[in-house]
Amino acid sequence: MKADKYLERILHNWPIKIVSLAAALLLFGFYRISSLEERFFTVPLKIHISDRLIATGEYPKTVRVTIRGRADDILLILDDDITASVDFSPFRKEGTYTQPVKISRKGAALNITPIEIRVEPLEITLSLEKKMIKSLTVKPSIIGFPEKGYDLSQFFITPTSVEVEGAESIVKDLDYIQTEDVDVSSRKSSFTSRIRLRKPAPNVVFPGGNVVEFTATITEAYLVRTLTGLDLIAFDLDSRFELNGISKENTLQIRGKQLELEKYTPDDFRFTVDCSGINKPGTYKLKVVPDVPAHMLVLDYSPKVIEVKVRNAAQGGSRD
Repeated sequence: MKADKYLERILHNWPIKIVSLAAALLLFGFYRISSLEERFFTVPLKIHISDRLIATGEYPKTVRVTIRGRADDILLILDDDITASVDFSPFRKEGTYTQPVKISRKGAALNITPIEIRVEPLEITLSLEKKMIKSLTVKPSIIGFPEKGYDLSQFFITPTSVEVEGAESIVKDLDYIQTEDVDVSSRKSSFTSRIRLRKPAPNVVFPGGNVVEFTATITEAYLVRTLTGLDLIAFDLDSRFELNGISKENTLQIRGKQLELEKYTPDDFRFTVDCSGINKPGTYKLKVVPDVPAHMLVLDYSPKVIEVKVRNAAQGGSRD
């Protein structure tokens, strides 16, 4: 009897009671939802591709991850507790493919509930092409000029060649790899620096590393200078005699440091002849000797020998 009354009380106005219960559950759900908070991460995107293929063109290197859960819980999650990846490894032929971005949890993110994780973008589209590996010579890109009076006399690259990996359509046409710019402006001493390699295309990689060593040898600059019409001086000529018919048709070619050469004018250079062996009038062939400042190298000159006429000073005329 008591059971019948109890059941009757439960069923009394049952539609209203069911609506009230549903409303309570809905309010509880809304409360739970409103009490959840969100965090945002940017995490690296790992792309898995068959060893025989390589991606061409640009694609996202990171994805945006949104985590929704209780504030105290999601604050425990670190950036590296969430990983994102896309798997293109099942594809073995060249072509364009689309795969979903997969999210994995680890660390503090494993045991937290409730938790909602969303990722943007949801999927990635890649164009896959046959991979090619090739060894190429490294050439430096040198800009600027050393300090005035200095030259870049030689340079070295270590290593002289590198392996390049990329899409066959790009790598097969490459003849060399160039470095980023090496600026030698205003340098006046040798130096060594580490220089990055310049990518010929975004998705070309250097398996052995993208840095080489550049060594430059900076030395003082040398110039070659040609002078003409220089004075010819006769030494040790007996005062009883004088020379006649000395021509100024002469040429002197010298080599010296640029900064040193710029200090001198043509008047600082001359030719000489030794007249100490002349003891009577007549025609003589005398050896011509260049007279130049110290540290100057004579490359060539002419004439090497001149023919002069010697006469008594009392006969008049002038000494040239």
